Amino acid sequence: MEAMETARRTTIATLLLALAIVAFATATATLVNKTEWIVKAEYPPVVKVAGNDVATGLVTVSSNGTRKTSDGVNWTTITVVGFKGDPTTYTSVLKICNKGTRSVTVTLKYKGVLGGGWDYVKYIKLLYPSSNQEITIQGGTPSGSISFPLSGGSEEAPSCSGDIGVEVLVTPDAPTNQVLIAIQVDVESQLSTSQTTP
Repeated sequence: MEAMETARRTTIATLLLALAIVAFATATATLVNKTEWIVKAEYPPVVKVAGNDVATGLVTVSSNGTRKTSDGVNWTTITVVGFKGDPTTYTSVLKICNKGTRSVTVTLKYKGVLGGGWDYVKYIKLLYPSSNQEITIQGGTPSGSISFPLSGGSEEAPSCSGDIGVEVLVTPDAPTNQVLIAIQVDVESQLSTSQTTP
């Protein structure tokens, strides 16, 4: 009987010890430090500017550089004509300009198809001739990269990149006067932490 009582006490003590350990393990202390996040608006320091090829009438850059979508994002629409069966190259479609005082690193990134498809377009090459960089997009798969630094500038004297060009190859059987494909290419600009004195 005494052995049973001792076993019962040991079991109760073990259970109480286990509960204490579990309670201690799950106990947490919460501290709250308040922060305030303020959002201000400025014009973007990095802008896209039409290149010299717009003078041919075969390249257009959307008026005033951008269109605004319902989600509040600015888009620049660039349209180029590809001649059926002939690789068509434009060497001055776009320039990227920095109106801010901080230097930036600009990277072009292919994001995907927005409309149409690859049925009549064999490839699209984005070109940065001043440093022999290019991105080739064939059937939706990109290869290569374009990335370059831009020093700080000012509103009156922006610092602009070399020309950004494009080469396209449209198939001989492509229909004319219609959009064959629309792709998204993001122009990402990473700001430097130090400012340039104008």
